[in-house]
Amino acid sequence: MTTNTYRIQDERIQQTLNRMHREASSQGMTIIKGLSKGVFRKLRPEDMKDAYIAISRNQGQYIHKLLVQRKAKNIVEFGASFGISTLYLGAAAKATGGQVISTELLPEKCAVAQANIDEAGLESYIDLREGDALETLKECPDGIDFLLLDGWNDLYLPLLKLLEPRFKKGTLIYTDNASFRSARPFLEYIHNHPEKYRSRRVADEKGGSELTEYLGAI
Repeated sequence: MTTNTYRIQDERIQQTLNRMHREASSQGMTIIKGLSKGVFRKLRPEDMKDAYIAISRNQGQYIHKLLVQRKAKNIVEFGASFGISTLYLGAAAKATGGQVISTELLPEKCAVAQANIDEAGLESYIDLREGDALETLKECPDGIDFLLLDGWNDLYLPLLKLLEPRFKKGTLIYTDNASFRSARPFLEYIHNHPEKYRSRRVADEKGGSELTEYLGAI
């Protein structure tokens, strides 16, 4: 296949993503304001309710290409935010005939994400669930092809353990903000179980990203 095969061809999806990336790039002060709330106490998800805190365009294109190349159909996401990453996953699912299950804790963000999904015409490919991911992702089909971890880092390890029984040999896990201290328990678990997981750093931008392959149950 040519490189163009792995690009998002649908103009409706691309136009929505272009708008969202523009909005995200202008949010510097919004993000600083949200992060400042964590100076004297632990940061909370609601502190970032107005911020995209999204993957970059390069990350999105990388993930989309990876999913289309591997013909991934059973795709799960933790942390939709306003839906930038969700749209890249949905575009891949449309190309492969797959389905995305995504989740977002905050009702305000979930409503905006759903509107963006609808604008892109991907509502048939994305099941967006509102609420605590440890509850909303309990019901996922077996044989997960791809898991995107891009939400509250403290939940990376609990979610991995929740979903691990539904993995298959070759399941891929893309972890955003892998350099953050709160992601260490997850990475330590992955790296301490080489019989089950093989992992490598794939990006250093925006907190770093890790790509992990599930090698199968012991």
